[in-house]
Amino acid sequence: MTTTDVIAEEKGNTHNVRAVTRALTVLKSFVGKDGQTLAEVTVATGLDKGTTRRLLLTLMDNGFVTHDARAQQYRLGLAIRELAASVTGEFDLKALALPVLNDIASEFHMTAFLSVYDKGDAVCLARVHDMRGIEVHWWAIGGTLPFNCGGAPKLLLAYRPESEIAKAMKRPMVALTPKSITDPAKLEADLARIRKRGWELAVDDVALGLTALAVPVRDSQGNVVCSVSVAGLTPQLASRGRPAYLDRLLSAAAELERRLKASTMTQLDVTG
Repeated sequence: MTTTDVIAEEKGNTHNVRAVTRALTVLKSFVGKDGQTLAEVTVATGLDKGTTRRLLLTLMDNGFVTHDARAQQYRLGLAIRELAASVTGEFDLKALALPVLNDIASEFHMTAFLSVYDKGDAVCLARVHDMRGIEVHWWAIGGTLPFNCGGAPKLLLAYRPESEIAKAMKRPMVALTPKSITDPAKLEADLARIRKRGWELAVDDVALGLTALAVPVRDSQGNVVCSVSVAGLTPQLASRGRPAYLDRLLSAAAELERRLKASTMTQLDVTG
C-alpha cells in the first residue's frame, strides 16, 4: 500500500486493511460450498485471477485453505475448524462438557471426546486425556474423522435425516484400517443398529488396537446435538463385541443433557 493509499484511508475514516479484507472475501466465498476451483473463487470474489491465486496460496500456507490436486479444487482447511471450535453461541457446549469429560477420562484412564456432526464428518470440539492411561492422539481438537470410521462419526451420522444419510453414502468411503467399513449396504445396516441400541462400539477401524465407545447427547426436543465418546486399547473397551463402561458413559451423556437444559433455561430467563 502506498503513502497515498494510507492518506486516502485516513481521510475516509476507515481502518480496513485491503489485503485482509480481500482474504476474508475469499474465505466467505466458500460459504455453502464443499470446494471451488480457482476460476470459481475469482468469479465469486470479483478479484483478478493473479490476486486470487496469491491469496489462496497465503491462506493455504496458514492452514485456512487446502487444495485437492485431483479435483483441482480449494477447500476450507483445519484452521477454520479450530477457530470454529472456540466460538461461543447461545451456550458454550465445550465449557459445559469439559467437567463431564474430565470425570470419565479420570475414571476410565482413557481419552474422552466431545464431537459434533458437520457435513458428513465428525468434528472434535474437546479432548481430555487421563495421564495414567494411554493417550489417543489420532483425533485433534478441530480435526475431523470420516463418517464411516470411529464410534462418534457413525453414531452422529446415524441420527441425521434420511436424506442427509443418503447424501453421505454417495461420498467415497475412506479405509483407515482393514476393519473400516467401506460398503454402503453394510454401513447402512450398522447405522440402523446404532439407532436401535443407542450407542456404537467401533473396534480397530480408526487404528488397529484401539476401540471407541460413543453415545448420543440430546437437546430438550430429543434431537442429537453431539456425542460423548471414549477411546482406548481394545482389550480395555471391548470383550466379545460388548462394550465396557457403557452404563457409566450413558450417565455422563445424561449429565451433559441436564447441563444443556439448565443452560438453555438460564438463557430464556435472561432474555425473557
